[in-house]
Amino acid sequence: MSIEDRHEIAERAFVHHEERSFRDRARADRDVGLWAAGHLGLGGEAAQAYATGIMNAGVASRDGRGGFDRAVADLRATPVNVEMVRTRYAMAMASTPGALFATYEVGAAAPH
Repeated sequence: MSIEDRHEIAERAFVHHEERSFRDRARADRDVGLWAAGHLGLGGEAAQAYATGIMNAGVASRDGRGGFDRAVADLRATPVNVEMVRTRYAMAMASTPGALFATYEVGAAAPH
């Protein structure tokens, strides 16, 4: 196997890992968004729209924390605290298909 072949394989593995991390984080943002919507008194389509907004906030942020930060800010007026949100994210990330490969701390910046 040539050096070029190894480089190509490593590049493909890196891209696959990044795509998996992105999808897992988006899924966790959506799951936490639905959970947070319940604490905000939202249901049905309003809860779905809120969860989509949390997911979009996560996708739009450079560090991957946008969904987490928005959920924490939105839940400040409720009995839910930041540690509860962090725990919910940990649970959501643990249930994603790529959970076996996750190596970063919930609530921390996503790996680059």
